Amino acid sequence: MRTKLTKIPLQVQTICRGSGRFRCIARRATHAIADISVDSRNLDQGLDFASVLDEKLNNELPKWNSFQGASIYKVPDRLRLVEPKAYQPNIVSIGPYHHGATHLRAMEKTKRSCFHGFFNPSKPDQPNQINAILKELKQMEQQMRSCYSEDLEIESEPFLNMMLVDSCFIIQLLRETGETDFSKKSVPIQRWMLPVLQRDLIMLENQLPMFVLNKVYDLTSSSNTCEAKENLGLKELALQYFEPMIYKDLDTPKNGALAAMEEGDGRSHLLELFRASICPTEVSQSKFPVKEPHMFRSVSELKESGVKVKKAEKCQPLDVSFKRGILKIAPVNMDDHRFTLFRNMVAFEQCHYGCKPHVTAYVFFLDRLINSGEDIGLLHYSGVLQHTLGGNKSAAKLVNNLCKEVAGAADDSYLRDVLWKINCYCNDGLGARR
Repeated sequence: MRTKLTKIPLQVQTICRGSGRFRCIARRATHAIADISVDSRNLDQGLDFASVLDEKLNNELPKWNSFQGASIYKVPDRLRLVEPKAYQPNIVSIGPYHHGATHLRAMEKTKRSCFHGFFNPSKPDQPNQINAILKELKQMEQQMRSCYSEDLEIESEPFLNMMLVDSCFIIQLLRETGETDFSKKSVPIQRWMLPVLQRDLIMLENQLPMFVLNKVYDLTSSSNTCEAKENLGLKELALQYFEPMIYKDLDTPKNGALAAMEEGDGRSHLLELFRASICPTEVSQSKFPVKEPHMFRSVSELKESGVKVKKAEKCQPLDVSFKRGILKIAPVNMDDHRFTLFRNMVAFEQCHYGCKPHVTAYVFFLDRLINSGEDIGLLHYSGVLQHTLGGNKSAAKLVNNLCKEVAGAADDSYLRDVLWKINCYCNDGLGARR
């Protein structure tokens, strides 16, 4: 007689609640446990079942250290179901997650064309240069794979070829960011593709490790045809490329947060780089209780309490301040591309334990401020918010959906002091007395 273990232990159930690679771990754990069959006679003979289970799980589950190195995640299903298009590339796949998707195959020809143009075919040593780069990438293959939260079922040679072709495409695109004459571009793209590519390249599932881009960039600098850009590093080129997605609203130069991304940081990517550039560089120690307070007051309710909302000047994208009854907020222009940017940054913060949830805190703040079309109108009147999302009522609904199925940042919010001050001001009736 043989018996099967069918109840999953509490520890494995806890693992199941995670996302990304945790989902893979949970599935494997479930299968591993379900597959363990124990002969009742062996049990009678004193078989150490705990040892059998431990050995089986160790053989089936990936090591925890491999997950610790991940920074490129599959978006959790609960977030994807809210707005699938925000995480699905439109015209180009970068990296393994969407590689080979039917609707993205047309751009593969463009990437190949870019790759061949990237290396000057008239030079006889080009095959040697390509082989040298592939050799360098081969040495980093395990490190590259460990940056992805999912197990990659792709053989070594196609994996390395994909990483090289995709890297060349991104680098050449970044190098030609400022080139407005399309006849001079070596990347064969059309004008309508530019904003779509920008949106695709900022998606969490569409990333390459930054150290791979840096390596290919350094090894191909001598073949660069954009001499005017040669003095710019890859980080500067990347930020220059993505800045219009958010800095077009501001009357201030970009944040000095490049320092936040340490040189040689092998676990970052373009989305994380741009996110670091817009997040607060310094967050003061809270003077109030650590946990962020609940604030249910919308813009309309704040107005009734005597709070004035104004557009912040010479500020950074996520800046919010409150002093003497005046709430100052950095101006923001809401459109489909901005929503995609926020959703992917929030998804990254939801998955990556090594970063502060600043963008998550910001979108929750907007969600609290906006409950109706009237709130959108008041923010528009104050110069804080512009949008291309239809009517104000529709815009309010879309803003509120940004936080749907998102875990809050109450324990680690850079806005907790601001919310405490607003609550104290309104609760004490200071505004009403004025």
